Amino acid sequence: MHIMDIILRLAFGGVIFILTLLLIKSISGYFKRRVRSDQGAGAAVKLAEAVQKEKRQHPRVDITLPVKMKTPRGTIEAETKNISIGGAFICCHKPLPLGENFRLTVNAPNQDPLTVEAEVVWSNINVPDEKIVTRGMGVRFIRITEDDRGFLKKAISAGLETNVG
Repeated sequence: MHIMDIILRLAFGGVIFILTLLLIKSISGYFKRRVRSDQGAGAAVKLAEAVQKEKRQHPRVDITLPVKMKTPRGTIEAETKNISIGGAFICCHKPLPLGENFRLTVNAPNQDPLTVEAEVVWSNINVPDEKIVTRGMGVRFIRITEDDRGFLKKAISAGLETNVG
């Protein structure tokens, strides 16, 4: 009977183990589905807005300036929707992938063009068209000189005057 007790206990332990694995798998599947559904268009846009608000170190001004982006896939022409000393929102039909670095040339009225390295920090590329107002991406300026900062300050001031007047 001693051997029979051991066999029953092992069998019972195995059943408990298998049930525990099944429970973990079903809970994991539930949360994966829930996270996927929570990452719909509305959640993605809200998350992007929240992240931008928290990470912005410089005030932005709504200003439309023509830009050219030189990427490994070629040159893309677009325009800014807003800009600051630290970055910009660039309106374009096909935003670049997150984390991609590229050469950005900004053209402002009555100034020589500014060319800086930029990095894509957020994008609404995967959000359905009906869920967004403007297709584009947020970029952060990297390796920016004091002259570049002066250019941006002038462009922002000119934009403020144009928007007010």
